[in-house]
Amino acid sequence: MNFNPLKKTVLVAALAFAGYGSVHAQVTTSNMSGVVTTIDGKKSTGATIKATHMPSGTVYSATANSAGVFNLSNMRVGGPYQVEVTYGNEKPMIYDDVYLELGQPFALNPVFGEKTANIAEVVLTGTSGRNLNKTGAATNIGQKLIQDLPQSSRSITEFTRLTPQANGNSFAGRDARYNNLQIDGANFNNGFGLSGSPLPGGNSQPISLDAIQEISVNIAPFDVTQSGFTGAGINAITKSGTNKFHGSLYGYYNGKELNGWKINGEEIQKVSGAKITNGFTVGGPILQNKLFFFVSGERETATGANASGANLWRASQDGISNPANNISRVKESDLIAVQNHLINRWDYNPGRYQGYANEAEQQGDKFLARFDWNISDKHKFAVRYNMLKGTSMQVANASSGPAPRSAWGRVSDKAMTFEGGNYGFENTVSSVTAELNSTFNSSISNKLLFTYSKIQDKRTSPSEKLFPFVDIWDGSATGGNYISFGTELFSYLNDVVNDNFSFTNNLTYTTGRNNFTAGIAYEVQKFGNSYTRMGTGYYRYASVEDFLKTGTANEVAPIMFGLTYPYANQDTYSRVNFGLASAYLQDKFTVNDKFNFTVGLRAELPNYLNDLTANPSIDALNLLDKNGNPKNYSSGEWPKSKVSLSPRLGFNYDVMGDRSLTLRGGTGIFTGRVPFVWLTNMPTNAGVLQNTVEPGSYAEVAGWIGNVRFQPQDIYYYVSNPPAGAGNVFINSPKDGAPASFALVDQDFKMPSVWRSSFGADYKIPNSVFTLTTDILYTKDVNSVFQYGANRKESTARMTNQDRVYYPNVASYQYNNKIGANSATVLTNSDTKGTAFSATFGANMRTWKGLSGSVFYTYSEAKEISANAGSSASSAWQASPTVDSPNQQELSISNFAIPHRIVANISYNIKNTTIGVYYSGSNQGRFSYYYSNDVNGDGIANDLMYIPNASEVMKFADIKQGATTLFTAQQQREAFDRFIAENGLEEYRGQILPRNEFLLPWLNRVDVRIAQNLFTDMVQKGDKIAITLDVLNFGNLLNSDWGIQDNNVSSYGAAVLGRFGTLSPDPTFTMLRDGANLVKGPTRPASSRFTTWSAMLGFKYSF
Repeated sequence: MNFNPLKKTVLVAALAFAGYGSVHAQVTTSNMSGVVTTIDGKKSTGATIKATHMPSGTVYSATANSAGVFNLSNMRVGGPYQVEVTYGNEKPMIYDDVYLELGQPFALNPVFGEKTANIAEVVLTGTSGRNLNKTGAATNIGQKLIQDLPQSSRSITEFTRLTPQANGNSFAGRDARYNNLQIDGANFNNGFGLSGSPLPGGNSQPISLDAIQEISVNIAPFDVTQSGFTGAGINAITKSGTNKFHGSLYGYYNGKELNGWKINGEEIQKVSGAKITNGFTVGGPILQNKLFFFVSGERETATGANASGANLWRASQDGISNPANNISRVKESDLIAVQNHLINRWDYNPGRYQGYANEAEQQGDKFLARFDWNISDKHKFAVRYNMLKGTSMQVANASSGPAPRSAWGRVSDKAMTFEGGNYGFENTVSSVTAELNSTFNSSISNKLLFTYSKIQDKRTSPSEKLFPFVDIWDGSATGGNYISFGTELFSYLNDVVNDNFSFTNNLTYTTGRNNFTAGIAYEVQKFGNSYTRMGTGYYRYASVEDFLKTGTANEVAPIMFGLTYPYANQDTYSRVNFGLASAYLQDKFTVNDKFNFTVGLRAELPNYLNDLTANPSIDALNLLDKNGNPKNYSSGEWPKSKVSLSPRLGFNYDVMGDRSLTLRGGTGIFTGRVPFVWLTNMPTNAGVLQNTVEPGSYAEVAGWIGNVRFQPQDIYYYVSNPPAGAGNVFINSPKDGAPASFALVDQDFKMPSVWRSSFGADYKIPNSVFTLTTDILYTKDVNSVFQYGANRKESTARMTNQDRVYYPNVASYQYNNKIGANSATVLTNSDTKGTAFSATFGANMRTWKGLSGSVFYTYSEAKEISANAGSSASSAWQASPTVDSPNQQELSISNFAIPHRIVANISYNIKNTTIGVYYSGSNQGRFSYYYSNDVNGDGIANDLMYIPNASEVMKFADIKQGATTLFTAQQQREAFDRFIAENGLEEYRGQILPRNEFLLPWLNRVDVRIAQNLFTDMVQKGDKIAITLDVLNFGNLLNSDWGIQDNNVSSYGAAVLGRFGTLSPDPTFTMLRDGANLVKGPTRPASSRFTTWSAMLGFKYSF
């Protein structure tokens, strides 16, 4: 029988819009579902739905069940699709140009019996791409946005910033390390957690952007098949081959002449350098409609100012810094004196101290191959392999080392590090995924996914030979970094290897109004971590004068010493083999064609698969738990394996039945994981493989530091020849005693989990191309992560003029005198629960005469106990500024939430020209005011600053240079009062300034891309040659005052005051300097090329 089909055009531009939706586990596909009815409301039982992916000929089909419900699972993302719906003797309904989004269910509800004249052509185009059958907040970025919007690093993370709830790489007020990033279902995380980047590969991008088909960011997916994060789930899929050969050859260039060299009207130092990316893609059929391939290769190279590790700081002649011109306060005469002493006395060349920025280099080579096989209409198989090899240089670690630490970095306006004190990365990434999607009949479908990835990060050193790392401070033990050199603190014997395996199987069964999904998953992450902190030894000298006496008859002792050394015949690799078994069940229930809800439960069981060797000396120590109660810990046992349950409920309500107003939301538990470096800290630092001597305060070394002399010829000199008084410090086996510092994991520790709820609405303005959207999110910790010092007891003493605990001596805060008070850290969960809230409002515009875009505003607030800002246990514990102690379990404003953010994008296509614009406006971050050194006597320099009601009660000391007084005590007191008045701090008088209470200035940032097709249809129809110009920070190109970032005056916030002289409950202070003057504000403009405008020129041939 020959029917005259009814046609509809449905352009669902998931490929064009950053929209909202819900996703599925190991997100690699999309799906289509709906209810087939007749015009009188009856269910069209037996209707046949056939969707054909036109580029590849891939077919998906199903039959509507007794409730009229159908579901097409595990479909290729993108399109166009042609969907044909047939039912009895009715005219077939054909939908052309259907595009599907990654992981987002497309709702299609055909109605038979409509008169042809009444069938309106449905056109959903451009940047709207609204898929309204969703529950939680998410953002989708498809090919149109990837191609239209500006880019510089060509990274996935450049597009995740389109998420309204984003703050850099953090989402919804959570640490970026709590995200989970997958590509084609395989983990592509920086799972070890040595940095805040969500991607592996160091400074190289692990996969070419030209190989990416689509990206999604999911913050609240109320689908229990999605897990592994408490921040955001970031998913991307790679491109596939089709029935037509297609590909590209491209290159992108940025050089010295394509960058801005002026900030606030002032010229900055020009440094040569370039960034060049060259690559290709090609895909096509091996067998038409059956077997396809896609291949991508790329090399990215950066040199000079464009490479990481380009040190732009230069020495001063007079000891006065000029940050705007990258001039440090470090005197060149001091650097030369230190350099000559090292060469002449110790036969060690520390390298250059300046002038080598143009020699920095980094490189990344990557390759990808993918094959898709349509075995039959019922079974589809895909396999993908990719690899990366990357190298890069880095400047020296900022301030890590024994406490107290410097308030400013080793490479800054206050300190300089010789070239040999820097380090390099060698990063390798390889990954394989294999996926089988099967549709057995209209009711049953299955997805089977296997993934494997291997990630390795090794360090290199430019130091000509192994040499202790030395910090020379600026004149006293209460000062901070001035000159540093030697083999970088964490580079010797540093190697991290991560092998990751995963297996997932999801079975979907549709019956009546129910769509059931049952699944199991098992993941194994195997980490090997060789980490010898201060592996070549660490010395700290109070002044240049003191260091220049080393190796002479007048040699004086350093003020601090540290070392990690392996025990005899011990491998330095600590290992964590972590397994996670998951099982889940959910039901998506279609009440009618207006309302559906999803309810599910996920169960996860963590397994620690490798045994640990206990250190009996640690186990015998009586320490404290997080509440201050006596406790003994086990260094040889992982946390107990306990099942965690994650129930979730989500809904979607089409209020009017025409998708003009949709309400959606849900609530549920999300369970993630910690950076695994926090777990390896226990076997690394439990004194079984090696001993770490990392004193927690000057008091801990007081009994023996005076007997230490500089011994660079033998990094293990003091292991064989312990200084007098340190016989129990430099032990040679676990039997000799507990290590000088160690880290533990509480046996009751649970992986982080949160309770997250959301409510959203989408409203299409009638007779327009605009859709209004709102999303409200609330998150509360269920299991919050907390690290604490297990040998810290409370002190009863108080400071004289501020409400703060005072520690007059070590005994006042040291619980067990067998180890240092700050030497034992424990990873556990806190009973105090952090929270986060965000409200997003915005609009998007579907394509209209070539114009499309979106704009969103988000208000956010979040509170946490600690940012855990560090990879080592001691760093994570000490990093957050506090009132009394890092052990305090009190909520403070989170590092990761800024109150207001506006994000917008717009693209305009006219003939052969496309213009894309990205805008973001927000505060640049949060910061705290704190003292530059230890004020309350606990050996840790992280004390929040107190402002008295009247500065007359404060004691200041004159600031002198030799015999010359630079600033009198009275001048500093007056300057401090001006600082308070001019920086909005008067309201805080009589208080300790709260952590993260203060905001960096607002920054408006505009990036622009212009793409011009020069030639088309040259060799064959559809090929083209295009040039692109990406201008980042476009406003700064117009005015050098615009778009300039601001930095704090200190490395980790705003240090305004420093303690002068000895500890006291009523201390004497000096005010810090910014250049030649006393500090006037908490921030100053950035001084490097990375804050000015930058342009990238591109050339691309596509066919």
